[in-house]
Amino acid sequence: QVGMAQRANATAASSAAKNWERYVGTLVGQGRTIYGAAVLPITPEAPGVRKSVILAQKGISMRVPEATLLVETVMDGRVHRDYVHASGHQYLITTVMESSYYGRCTSTATVGGIALVKMGPFLVLAVWSEPTTAAQAIPYVHRSVDELAAAMGR
Repeated sequence: QVGMAQRANATAASSAAKNWERYVGTLVGQGRTIYGAAVLPITPEAPGVRKSVILAQKGISMRVPEATLLVETVMDGRVHRDYVHASGHQYLITTVMESSYYGRCTSTATVGGIALVKMGPFLVLAVWSEPTTAAQAIPYVHRSVDELAAAMGR
């Protein structure tokens, strides 16, 4: 019985991982609006108990320590107090909303931005660069998150 339950859990986890990969693939699409996205789990547990795993990513290459730090700063409400690092770029958060954060890339070689949107127990990260503007990228990301939330029944 234990073996069957473990296999069922593994199958469910594999299916969920494929769904997240499909979602970030759809979010990034052809790279016309945003070039990279990731989904990270966030939970309101005690800081010492939090664990961060990158559920899926496309177009960017986040490392686990980078993702862990990002999740902790979002959960602790201090993501806007320091630079955000994602996939080798540094961003300065310029706008804080109830469940989202927006920022710009600090590199002089790259003009772009980042959106961090909380959706229940998940954090959706999306990045863009010129010629896409924040005015194009942010509504696109929010529509995508809203569609996903509706599909998940949240």
